[in-house]
Amino acid sequence: MSNIIEVTGVTYLYSRGTPFERRALDDVSVGFRRGKITGLIGHTGSGKSTLVSLLNGLYKPASGTVLLDGKDIWESPKEISKIRYRVGLVMQYPEYQLFDETVRADIGFAPRNLGLSKEEIEERTLRAASFVGIGEDLLDKSPFELSGGQKRRVAIAGVIAMQPDVLVLDEPAAGLDPRGRREILGGLSKYVTEGGGSIILVSHSMEDMAHYCDDVVVMGGGRVIKTGSVAEVFSDKDALHSAGLDVPASLRIAEGLRERGINLSGELYTPEGVAEAVIKYIGGGRK
Repeated sequence: MSNIIEVTGVTYLYSRGTPFERRALDDVSVGFRRGKITGLIGHTGSGKSTLVSLLNGLYKPASGTVLLDGKDIWESPKEISKIRYRVGLVMQYPEYQLFDETVRADIGFAPRNLGLSKEEIEERTLRAASFVGIGEDLLDKSPFELSGGQKRRVAIAGVIAMQPDVLVLDEPAAGLDPRGRREILGGLSKYVTEGGGSIILVSHSMEDMAHYCDDVVVMGGGRVIKTGSVAEVFSDKDALHSAGLDVPASLRIAEGLRERGINLSGELYTPEGVAEAVIKYIGGGRK
């Protein structure tokens, strides 16, 4: 499967040319597969947020290229704004950017800017709202009357309504309770499976990465430390530990059981995987 977006040999410097110059990304090359959810993990300062800001042209690399469908996004600098419709970026706490009178108007803001017809705007608005779990009964309410989790979903729907080729989200479930996390991240999974989108998901939660992602990219010190499928990445504890990260709690539980002579097999990096492995183990007559 081809990459929808990738960076090759990208370096980015903060405060370039000053005594405070700092290398945020150092010769980074990584690709993100089309039609998949790719998790981007690493500690604060690892380069995650800088990388996602490069993907839609908010930042321009000091060297290297950012390729969208194989084409350098900076090939025509005057048209970089078009890239931002194709690579939708949702930063942390996007609900603070809500401003319109109704939920419907807020979600439809970007499609209106694209000059679409009223019918197309309405269709995109309803479709985006459905992906994030915003019912039609909320569309004509003020976004400021909603709960924090609902506001977050409205803000994400506003980016989905652009129908970007790639949706990039920086900690979309930060600060939410478990139910809110499931609703938002579950909606994003639905967006990929039913809408044909591609998602890059930044998170500190190993559990969210294990449960919702297809691939994972591990970053540390401005470099890519490890890439691969969820199973490949979370089975490489050394790579995770070198980035200052731990394996998901489910995998730690499975390892604790193994130390006690209960050898489980399967996808042990999610609660569902561990539960299935335990049922299989008991069903095999072991105690």
